Amino acid sequence: MSWLRFLQRRRRDDDLAREIDQYIAQETDDNIARGMDPGQARIAALRKFGNRTQTREVLYRMNTINWIDALARDLNHGLRQLRLRPGFALAAIASLALGIGANTAIFTLTDQILLRLLPVENPRELVQLRLEGVRAGGNWGDSARTFTYPAYLALRDHNTVFSGLTGERVEFVSLIGQDRSELIQVAMVAGNYFQVLGVRAQLGRLFTPQDDQHLGSHPVCVLQYDFWQTHYQERPDIIGQAIRLNGAPFTVIGVAPPGFEGTDVGRPTKVWAPISMQPAIVPDNPSLTDERASWFYLFARLKPGVSLAQAEAAMTVLYRQRQQEELKQPYFTRFPETRDAFLRQRFSLEPASRGNSGLRSRFERPLILLEYLAGAVLLIACANIAGLLLAGGAARQKELAIRTAIGAGRARVAAQLYVESAILAVAGAVAGLFLGSWLARLLIVSLPYDPGMLSISPTPDARILAFTIAVSALTTILFGVLPAWQNSRAAPVDTLREEAASISGARMQVRLRKLFVGLQVGLSAVLLIGAGLFLRTLVNLRNVDLGIRSGNVVSFHVRPSAPYDDARRIQLYRSLLDAIASVHGVSAVGANRTALFTGGRWDSTLHIPGVAEKNGEQPWSFFNAVTPGYFDALGIPVKLGRAFTWADWGSGKRLALVNETLARQYFEGSPPIGRMIGRGAKSPTDIEIVGVLADSRYHEVRGEVPRQTFLNLDSIIARVAGINVYARSAGDPRHIMTALQAQVAKIDPTLVVSGMRTLDDQINFRIANERILSVLSVAFAILATLLSVVGLHGVLAFLVTRRTREIGIRMALGAKRGAIVRLVAGEMALVIACGLAAGVAAGYACARFFETQLFGVRAHDPVVIIAASAVLLAAAVSATLIPAVQASRLHPMNALRR
Repeated sequence: MSWLRFLQRRRRDDDLAREIDQYIAQETDDNIARGMDPGQARIAALRKFGNRTQTREVLYRMNTINWIDALARDLNHGLRQLRLRPGFALAAIASLALGIGANTAIFTLTDQILLRLLPVENPRELVQLRLEGVRAGGNWGDSARTFTYPAYLALRDHNTVFSGLTGERVEFVSLIGQDRSELIQVAMVAGNYFQVLGVRAQLGRLFTPQDDQHLGSHPVCVLQYDFWQTHYQERPDIIGQAIRLNGAPFTVIGVAPPGFEGTDVGRPTKVWAPISMQPAIVPDNPSLTDERASWFYLFARLKPGVSLAQAEAAMTVLYRQRQQEELKQPYFTRFPETRDAFLRQRFSLEPASRGNSGLRSRFERPLILLEYLAGAVLLIACANIAGLLLAGGAARQKELAIRTAIGAGRARVAAQLYVESAILAVAGAVAGLFLGSWLARLLIVSLPYDPGMLSISPTPDARILAFTIAVSALTTILFGVLPAWQNSRAAPVDTLREEAASISGARMQVRLRKLFVGLQVGLSAVLLIGAGLFLRTLVNLRNVDLGIRSGNVVSFHVRPSAPYDDARRIQLYRSLLDAIASVHGVSAVGANRTALFTGGRWDSTLHIPGVAEKNGEQPWSFFNAVTPGYFDALGIPVKLGRAFTWADWGSGKRLALVNETLARQYFEGSPPIGRMIGRGAKSPTDIEIVGVLADSRYHEVRGEVPRQTFLNLDSIIARVAGINVYARSAGDPRHIMTALQAQVAKIDPTLVVSGMRTLDDQINFRIANERILSVLSVAFAILATLLSVVGLHGVLAFLVTRRTREIGIRMALGAKRGAIVRLVAGEMALVIACGLAAGVAAGYACARFFETQLFGVRAHDPVVIIAASAVLLAAAVSATLIPAVQASRLHPMNALRR
């Protein structure tokens, strides 16, 4: 509505109200003339006036107009007051922007990784099947949510509590294009996958149960919507065309709807294929008929009226029946010792409305911690601004007293002051939104993943805007209400007396400001303690002896984009490593099957003749398969025996090296060289140990050095889909990356290279949680300390200004400068001490919450607590001494004239 129409409507409402008043007055007079009591006459007139709805509407409009007019006047007055104090306004807006921006950035990741529901039909009906305990056989997954494919079929066909049970397995697969090949995330799913989730096609059709009934019979696929947009330019004619996954052709039959990226939240699936095509996509994975290979992730939809507890009880009974059937299989006849562990497995269901996210399991705890830290920073900023507003109100006591004297009520004055706070909050929220988007972008880049494989966006959406608005409203209440109400208490008579102006209401304002400073000091102590713990954790992790020389090493993954037979693959990898070794600057090169420091691992039981179970546990080891040159490339010394050589390559021999930890625990001082072992309990002992290696880390930087067995990679070539290459450079490894890629392309242009980075970068990615926590917690702690120092300095400056005349009198009577310094500094000594003590106590209590993220340092480490207290105390003393020294330098005559 334009201002002209607004004014016209207001005039029309005023005229109507005036006519109504005249009508009621005339009717009342007529009723009195008829002999009615004046009160009864007024009531009768109101009853006679029939259009009461129109009357209420007019009054509502008039009240609304008056409210809008008052708000507009308060906004204009608030803006004018802030223009008169630009330093205060900028400081307050900057503090709020930092606090709101930090919270917005952390919430951007928290919302997309932890909170959002899957964009499917009724996501709260979805559950995921979970199985804890030892797998009787092999496990390829997270060891808690994987099942065998035959178990999936049995549970799908015999359950009575699900309206549908489906499954999936996500793998990285080579997509062969016309000009280049790339590694993408492909989900192999059951035919009922989209039906169970309640997802409908954007284009074409999705899978049906008929698409996975016969092994290898339906080479079809569905594209993810964004992938269809970026790779195929939204071409509708893509339906019916073929794409090549690991060299096998697949016909595109549909495109998924926008927003649906699969169940792995944050890491979008690009293509879906039927699980029946698994042998063509990843032939090195376990087969669908393998009863002892757990690798399939299962999701289900509850039937209407069935609760999670009811479904879990029914499915537990069904799974126990399935276990009894499995115990009849030859595996348990061959390995009867595994029966007890197999029967101790615990089946359960868990809500799956938010999907199954590796990002969530890894970053949930750090993100929650960062939310608390960012909230503490915002609370400190609010306390600081509240103190500034109280000081501003003290300087405006006369103005506010005059407003009260001429008729403004306390609520009206408080509302006007609160509007000024709201203006600051809105400005801080706008600035914080932009700052939060920038910080979120930095956080996403710092995650240990290729940003191109993540679907986390730093751009604010409706949910982020709603969060920012809610935070802004909360901050306005936190820092605006109490100062507005306190500053509106000005007593006109006392305040307008010149000699009383300086002390009117001062005591309460000083107490409140001291309270805010104490709160800031306490919260800063908590943040400093947390920052110290996280910083020491990061330092400890960086100083861990990895057992390898990671400097000057480039690592990358190479995968053939077409199927190769075993002999050709052996020849390909030998040629590839020879070509890389010829690059100028490369001093050593090798490769392995399972990449280092990615969290991935390969483990199995061992069959060592003469070595029995210990504490009921079979001999067990982590495994990897490596090529000749691998140990030289990583600087792992051979302590006994020899390493693999190219003379062993392709010979058909099965050889192994073990690390010192394994040799010490299982061979107990006797030399293991020449001993024969087997991979798997009671497996044939056809692997010869040829060497013992120094201990080195594998999948994690934390924890104890694991037992490790290294096989020659050519002996398991049928199970090697791709290799991880490690090339040692004489200089900066980044200088040879382009040459390495060129050499790979010369060997075979269809080879897919991914994840090329230095090994140091990969290790840093592995400790990304600790790095993010330490960097952000230190930044938050520094910011909180600075805000506390500013608040402390402001309170003392306020007190010095209030007591200038008193200080002048004391100095005129002979008080020394040291006494004045002690007088002023003593005002805040108790506040600092109480705040610090409360902060240390709170930090001590909260440290338990940090404990799971720590390494090499205790949650209640006295060094960290003492250091944090010392830093905060030094900052507080510095902020205290400056106003105190300035006060001691006042000339008595100048002070008395003020």
